[in-house]
Amino acid sequence: MISKITICNLALAQLGQAPISSLEQDDERARRLNLFYEPVRDEVLRTHNWGFAGAEEPLIFIENDSADTARFLYKYPTEALFIRRVFTKAAPQQPLKFREIFRTDLHCRVLEANVPEAYAQYTRRILDENLFDPAFVKSFSLALACDLAVALTGDSGLASQILQKYTLSLDEARRSNMTENFSRADFPDAFTEVR
Repeated sequence: MISKITICNLALAQLGQAPISSLEQDDERARRLNLFYEPVRDEVLRTHNWGFAGAEEPLIFIENDSADTARFLYKYPTEALFIRRVFTKAAPQQPLKFREIFRTDLHCRVLEANVPEAYAQYTRRILDENLFDPAFVKSFSLALACDLAVALTGDSGLASQILQKYTLSLDEARRSNMTENFSRADFPDAFTEVR
């Protein structure tokens, strides 16, 4: 069972540091891990279309742009970290042009596309570590170690070594993830919508 502490201790092990028992303990390592954990997790999630973090769902329509009725505005999916593509159910293999904008009048990010009833494929923010792929766990822990290396050890050479390990690990994780993922065109019945 993977936990936040497991991932943090994997990162500390890469740095030659002793493990921690809690992120709440009064310790510089725990404070730094608390600071870096979520931003680094989200950054590594955004680097690839991870199978365990992928979602496809219909976008929630907000309005037509008043100046151009062929422009449709949609709510940015709440869980989305990175929009991979926008498409229609009628032509799911044909990605559409879209853009993300911030609407000050609505006080939120929106997606703009030129079709009604658009869908989005995106990477979700995953908070449950048990859903992480083992290869992702390794890459994430190395990314965490890389970001903490200088702060916890003062050794920039070690940071460079871990960066190289992270790059190789991430490449391998992406390759293995891509072989596990399948195309909707090959398995159309496997398409499920997040609700």
